[in-house]
Amino acid sequence: MSDHTRYQDDIGAYLLGALNDLERQAFERHLTGCSECRDELERLRPAADALPGSVVQLDPSPGLKQRLMAEVEGDSKVVPLEPHRRRPTRLLAVAAVLLLGIVVGFGVAQLGGDDSRTVTATVAKAMPQAGGNLEISGDDGTLRLHDMPDLGGARVYQVWYQHDEQLVPARTFEVGRSGMGTVELRNVESADGVFVTREARGGAQVPSEDPIVSVPL
Repeated sequence: MSDHTRYQDDIGAYLLGALNDLERQAFERHLTGCSECRDELERLRPAADALPGSVVQLDPSPGLKQRLMAEVEGDSKVVPLEPHRRRPTRLLAVAAVLLLGIVVGFGVAQLGGDDSRTVTATVAKAMPQAGGNLEISGDDGTLRLHDMPDLGGARVYQVWYQHDEQLVPARTFEVGRSGMGTVELRNVESADGVFVTREARGGAQVPSEDPIVSVPL
């Protein structure tokens, strides 16, 4: 079995955060050398990103989660599968998670609107493969970036809030070899924009360069 065949069924689970830490790390290592999986990941990313941002999400009860996983695990035990055919079990779990998210989200949407939105990030032309978006829910947001260069040990990425003409430091983050970064932000709704620069490790109080990622609000 090739690496691509082994990992291709993990794409949906990765986008939904359904992999455990070891599985996620192995999948991200695979992404660095598999263009097919990277292409499929980017093809599916808009749909996965839109799911949590479209409605307020509720956590299902522990009992519902247990019953759902029992059904999935039960199905996988009905007919013994050959080793190379065991991967569809992961697909069943991902499909169940997607269905659960849609059903719960639909119920909340019927109760009233929400103030969630997703804003696409603009990335410097020097990084043509990079991209991402900022998901805003209430006052908080999540910045998700992909295909960002690994800065090594000396530098980090730093997020800035724009208030009028001033850039205020928020927090720093790293992306590693996967090039993917997820940053949780607070009090985003009051900002006029969110920007990212490359700074020395430890961060800065004033940007040392023009922003390489811009999200005007």
